Parts: sequence; structure tokens; C-alpha cells
Amino acid sequence: MSLPEDVRRRIEEMVRPLYAGLDGVQTFDRVERLRRQVAGIAEPAEPVDVALLELLLLLHGVVDRLGSLAPGGRLDLFLRGLGLPEERVRRVRSGLGRLRETPQGSEEQLLHDALLLEGSGVSAAAERLLAAGRKRTALARALAQLDPGPAEERYRTARGRALGAARRQAALAWIEELRRKVAEENG
Repeated sequence: MSLPEDVRRRIEEMVRPLYAGLDGVQTFDRVERLRRQVAGIAEPAEPVDVALLELLLLLHGVVDRLGSLAPGGRLDLFLRGLGLPEERVRRVRSGLGRLRETPQGSEEQLLHDALLLEGSGVSAAAERLLAAGRKRTALARALAQLDPGPAEERYRTARGRALGAARRQAALAWIEELRRKVAEENG
């Protein structure tokens, strides 16, 4: 069963402003990128609670801005106000609390791996290099510290693990080539 459209829309209206960074940059588009990542790693035969997955997707990036995940918190009150059953509210709260470190169930594991994939590969490494430049980190230092992304063993799904390993290898090759070229140019 998927999340009713009116409920999804109300949640989106509530969380969209919370995805804005301190610099005012809107990052809600990450939800759609993660949705595509999840679709790419989901096993067709694996049973997934689509509504729970959608709730986790919409809320994952604003947990710290919603206050406590304990019963009776703002998130709890909001989800109950949408008419969601108590068991669904409890699963969302607990899933959001353990998503990054100890995901349980296919929904949490899919989103966990999608989050890891967002931080892996050449484009993620390039984003980290750009961020280091914005902090005025010297290029040699930034290249020495450049991370290719999460290790294979951090992934929970077979497809996530395979994609993550391939992206990490591509990023490692790109980083090594970049280091070599910079060293050549700087003699």
C-alpha cells in the first residue's frame, strides 16, 4: 500500500522548508535523487512497505529539526494529525532513529544504501573537493584527504554493495589520476 497522495503532499509541504540550509539553499531535491537511488537498488521480489519507505524518504533529512523522536514529540504529533495509525507512527520514529547506523527491514536498508550511494563515486568526490575549496583548503591537502566514498561493507543490500563498490573504484581511480596530474604540473 502506498502513501495517499493528500498525506504525501501535506508532509511535503511541512518538510520542504526544513530542507533549506543555513545559507538558504533548498536541498529538498535530494529526496527525489534518493527515490531514484532506491528504485535502482530495490530487488523486485523483496517485499517493501511503500508507504513506510516514502515517509522515511520525506522525513530523513529533517530529523534534527523536528526535535525529539520520542513519543509525543513534534514529529509524533504531526504524523498522528495526518491520521496515521499508531503502529505506523512508531515505525517511522524508530526507523528515522536508526536509519544511518543500524537499519532494520528492507525499507530502512534501501534508504540507508541510497544515502551511502549519494556519498560515493566521482561526482561525490568532486563535490567534496569543491567544498574543500570553499573552505580555502590548499589543493594538495584537499587531494590528500579526498575520500572516494563508503566502503563496501557498510552497505546492507546486494545491489547497493555492488553499485557502491563500483563507484568507489571509479572515484579511487579518478582521485589517483587527479593527484598524479597535479603533482606533474606542480613539479
